[in-house]
Order: sequence, then C-alpha cells, then structure tokens
Amino acid sequence: MAKFFIHRPIFAIVVALIIVLVGILAGIQLPIAQYPQISPPTISVSTNYTGANAEVVDQTIAQVIEQQVNGTQGMDYMSSNSDDTGRYSLSVVFEVGTDSDMDSVKVQNNVAVANASLPSAVQSIGVTTRKSSNQMALTLAMYSPDGRYDRAFMKNYADIYFMDAVKRVDGVGDIQIFGADYSMRIWLNPDKLAELDLTVGQVVAAINEQNQQAAAGTIGAMPVSNGQEKQYTGKIQGRLTTIEEFSNIILKSDGKGSFVRLKDVARIETGQKAYNIVSKFNGQAAVGFGIQLTSDANAMTTVAEVREIIEQAKLDLPPGLMVDQIFDSTDYIRESIEEVAHTFIEALVLVVIVIFVFLQSWRATLIPLLAVPVSLIGTFASFMLLDFSINTLTLFAMVLAIGLVVDDAIVVIENVEHHMESGLTPVDATERAMDEVQGPVVAIAFVLAAVFVPVAFLGGMTGVLYKQFALTIAISMGLSAFVALTLTPALCALILKPKDPEKKKNIFDKAFDGFNNWFERTKNSYVGIVAGFIKRSGLAFVCLVVVCILMGFIYVRLPSTFVPEEDQGFFMTAVSLPEGTSMNHTQETINKLGAAVMKEMPGLQACMTAVGFDILSGGSKPSSGIIVCSLKSWGQRGKEASIDACIGTMFRLGAQYAPEAMVIAFNMPALPGLGNVGGWSMQLQDMAGHTNEELNEIVGRIVAKANQRPELQGVRTTFNIASPTVEYEIDREKVKLLGVELSDIFTA
Repeated sequence: MAKFFIHRPIFAIVVALIIVLVGILAGIQLPIAQYPQISPPTISVSTNYTGANAEVVDQTIAQVIEQQVNGTQGMDYMSSNSDDTGRYSLSVVFEVGTDSDMDSVKVQNNVAVANASLPSAVQSIGVTTRKSSNQMALTLAMYSPDGRYDRAFMKNYADIYFMDAVKRVDGVGDIQIFGADYSMRIWLNPDKLAELDLTVGQVVAAINEQNQQAAAGTIGAMPVSNGQEKQYTGKIQGRLTTIEEFSNIILKSDGKGSFVRLKDVARIETGQKAYNIVSKFNGQAAVGFGIQLTSDANAMTTVAEVREIIEQAKLDLPPGLMVDQIFDSTDYIRESIEEVAHTFIEALVLVVIVIFVFLQSWRATLIPLLAVPVSLIGTFASFMLLDFSINTLTLFAMVLAIGLVVDDAIVVIENVEHHMESGLTPVDATERAMDEVQGPVVAIAFVLAAVFVPVAFLGGMTGVLYKQFALTIAISMGLSAFVALTLTPALCALILKPKDPEKKKNIFDKAFDGFNNWFERTKNSYVGIVAGFIKRSGLAFVCLVVVCILMGFIYVRLPSTFVPEEDQGFFMTAVSLPEGTSMNHTQETINKLGAAVMKEMPGLQACMTAVGFDILSGGSKPSSGIIVCSLKSWGQRGKEASIDACIGTMFRLGAQYAPEAMVIAFNMPALPGLGNVGGWSMQLQDMAGHTNEELNEIVGRIVAKANQRPELQGVRTTFNIASPTVEYEIDREKVKLLGVELSDIFTA
C-alpha cells in the first residue's frame, strides 16, 4: 500500500485534500455544545386549580394524572409538585436515548385519559404537556426605566409581540415567566351583594352569559327565492373588552325597567390576572422570562435564534420600555470552547517546536505539520455520521490526540532519515522504511483503539458523557495510521533531501550541536541510573511499592466528583422566610437584600429578584423568592469576584440584611439540563400509609441526621406541613335548612 502512494504522491495529496475538505464542511455544520447530550428526555405536565391548596391539588389532580402516566413505556421515573397556589407540575423523565417526540406523545395520550376525571375548573383551564428540561439557558427582563408601564402591560406586550415567536424556536421547551397575564379584574363588594340579594355564583353566571362570542348567521343566503339580490353576513358583539362594557353587565332585573348592573356591586379595573409573583430588575419593576430548552436542544443554536428575535423586537419597543439580558448560559459554553481551542493551538505549536528541535530539519518538520491536521480535521467528518457535536470533551480528545497522531509521522520520518544516512535516495529510503514500520504503525492504531473503544460501550450517563471522548481519539488514531501509510511516505519521498556533510554550519547547526551534546550527556546519565537500579532490583521494587502506597493514600484522600463545578458567570440565591409570611413582608425583605447586593457584590453585572417563586421546590410560595445575579465577563473580574467569592458574599449579606430568612446561594450545575440546583436529591416514598404529620417527623429526623455528616452540607427538604391555614367549618344541615346551594358557599 505504501509503495503505491510513494510513486503516486499527487494521488496521496488529493486523497488528503478530500479528507480535509470533507472535515471542514462537516465542522462548519456541526452543532456546538458544552457537553454531549447527557440529560434524559423530560416531558413536563402542568395545570392550575385556582383557589385550591396543595392537599386538594394532590388529591384531585396529581393522583388522577399520575395514575394514568405511571408505567408509560420507556419512562424512568416521574416527580410532581403541588403547592398552595393551586399550581401542579409533573416531570416525567425517560431513559437516555429514547425519542423525546414519541415520549411526549405517549405522555399526552395518558394525560388525555385522565382529563375526564379532573375537576371542571381544571378542565376549563386545560392540562399542558410539552418537551422541556430544567435547564434555564437564557433569562431576560423587560422593564420600564422611567416607570411609565406596569408589569401587566409589560407581560401583555411581550405575549403579543415576541413571546409567540420565541416559543416557535426549535429547541425552546418552556418559558418560565416571572409575571402574570393581563386581565380584567372584578372586585366584588360582599355587603352590596347581600343588600341586593345576589350571590357570587349569580355574578359569575351573568358574566359568562353576557361575555361570550356568538355566531350571527347570514341574511339572504341560499336557499332563498329567485328574486333575492343581496346577501349579508351577520355580526353581533360577543366578547366584552372595555371596563365600561363589563360595568354594564346586567345581574338582575325587577321586570319594570330597573336593573342591577355589575358596577353597582363591584369595582372593575384592568390589571394582572394574579399577584403571586413580583419581580424586579436592578431595583426596577420588571417581568422576567426564563427560556428553558428541550432535552435534545442545541443550546448554542437555540439561544442564538432567541436572541435574534429579541434584538428585532427591541427595534419596535415603545419609548420607556426596555429588554435586557440577565444571563446567557451559552456565554460560558463559548468561553469554554475558545479556551479549549487556544489549548489546541498551543499544543500544536509545542509539538512543532519539539519536532524541529529533535529532527533538526525544517523539511522533516514540515511533513508532520502537513500530516497531523489531515487526521484531526478529517475526524470532524465522522462526527456527522455518529451524531456527535463539537464540545469540550471532543475538543479535549483532539488536544490529546495531537501528541498521539504525530508519533506515526515521526516514526516514518525518523526511519526514512536513518536509511538516507546509509546512502539511499529519498524514494528508496522511504520504501525500505515503510517495509519496516507499516506493521508497527497499524499495530499502534489497533492497540490504542483497544484502549479507548471499550469506553464507548459504558452504560448510563457516564457512557453518554465519555463515548464521544473515546471515539474521537480512536477515530483520529485510525486516520493517523491511514495518513502515515499514504500521505507521509509520499511527502518524505518528495520533500526530504540527504544531508550534505560539507555544508557550512550556520547558527542553527551550532545550536543543535550544543543541544545534541547536552542530550547525549543526559541520556548517558539516565542509562547509568537505570543500570544501577538493574543491579539493585530490590531497591527498585521497594521504590515501586512506596510509590503505589502513596498513590493509594492520595486517591483515598482526594475528594471525588462526577464533574467539577465551574464558574459559569451567574448564580442564584433562594430566600425563604418562616411559613405564613405574607408576600408584602417577603418583598420588603428581598428588596432590602437586593439593594445590598447591587451595592456590595463585586463584579455584578445585573440582578433580578422574584418574590413568590421557590426555586428549591419549583413551585409558588408567598414566603419565598429568588435572586439571580449575573457577573461581568471572566476577563473583567479578578479572584475577589470569582463565583465562590460572590456566593460567600451573598451568604454574608443574607446574614446581615435578612437575618430572619434562610438565604442559600448556590452555583449552577456543571452539567446542563440536570436541574437548576447543584448537588443531588432523593425522594422519600410513603409505602405504609403514614399521615402527613408522621411523614413530617420522619423527614425531619432524616434531615437532622444527614446534616451531622461532615461530607454533607445544606441538607434540606421542601416538605413542610407547618404552613398556617384557615379552615372553614360548614354546617351542612343549616345550609340545606336555609335552602342555600352548597356550591354557592364554596364559590363565595
């Protein structure tokens, strides 16, 4: 094989150029990510039961839906959350490698079976099923610097003008909105209702009756008499839109021309549909938007498309309204890729320098400089076939592969030069050298493949994570062996020239002579040491045992982790006040803490606060809130503004400005798509029918014991039954005695 290419160098060069071109074209089209697609497909199910507490939501929604969803084909596990705002959310996690689109269809079909058993109020709202993950890739804030727009207007503007376009972007799974929909608010006066002998149910029925779209038909449509000349489409006012139209809704009539209208018993105004979440951006009233991706999304492409939509929307924003970025997780991905690329270039330069110093010929150095990129760039072509991405692991594998693939070229070049020193021509020397080394070159490729390829067969998340790393090295080594048998010998026959012993030495030759003398002395010293150890094999064995013991000791002492934490340029803080704390007091506490953060946090770029959202449980809670802090770019801040230092500052500020609250600042997980909170979590399942009080006691004991372990810190639970409630005791006999409908009491 080698002789064929030695005598046909143009063919070898053309083959190498084809490999490079295919690799470049593939590299341009490949997706870019931080890590391989590691997060399992996740399907989210959500709905809302207005006015219901967590226990009612669990009994009427969670148990009904989960009974149908449980056991869905390919499902790994599911976890749900019910809170006192009536919100229900379910995450169904499937096995890694399943088709997320089919997973979504399966879950949706099972949820449809459960719909008939849900409360009518929930059926009217609907149950949403979509592909999603917990990864919040991009967070935006819409705010009014001069305060001319309120949160209801901002949320409504975003929904109308650009949020629909964002939802259509491929890869966007869900949008976590820290705000509420625009709505017509009707505040009833119970005294006037009683005075006019009206119930809340009657008011609701009147609004539903007089606020509906109606079909008015057609006048003059067929079949009509032959003399009909005109045809008109009927039109009638349906949905009410203004405060005045709602105010004039008729609730009651005495039959003599006197009416009781809605404005007689209520105050009507436009505002937010709910006030359970209040957010601020840099201290100003705002609406936050957290863009969550699907589990199979390409983060770089998806976020780039979302940012493009936002930039277009900024051009049409009314005066006094702005949209700013809080954080973008792809900034960290981009920085990581750039750092690996810099390492790649540095490694390539170092390899060239080492080759030039030891081979001491620019012709010999040029050959691996041409051959090595062919192997590395050609590896990108295999990424398209294997559905790989350009990520930190594949690039890191290519960095390591530089030192491996260059060995094949060096083996060929060194052997060719050895035979040229015997007086052979470059072509004859190359033929003889290839007869000797082509077997070892192929053997090296197979040996390295035997080392790395088995890693690709590891199961679970570890296998997914390191499969691309292992196969990248194996494929680059295979290409390197092919190049060493084709392009490298062809270049050796073309480029290498015999050394002229009568050539006058230049400054480089003198430097090389000094280096060779030093290297020869070093080699002789090393050989002497090895010879001494051979004579004292017992001492060598003792040294080996000592080294192994030290390795074992260090291995046991060093902390271990799946993936090390990284400074991603932003962090979150969960703020929790005692159960039963009102939103007003929670907002006052978080506002004070947020102001301190903006004043004292080093390297801060932007800060968003959201009151009423509990990131630890993923639900709504009036006594909880979050603070999202994004930091300046990595080059603009020093060690005092590192992620660990900022988290430490946040804990200090929490103890100083919010001593009554539990303030927990945390870095984001290093692996995207596996949650918003680092660490690990477990679920305590009740298999014996315990009461909530008994479960609360058991959970408390587990958390207390866990916090006593030195290797664990911040162990906490979201299960809490201590939240104060108001219980209404209804005398059902008196209700029936008075002829009152029980449903009217529930509605009231």
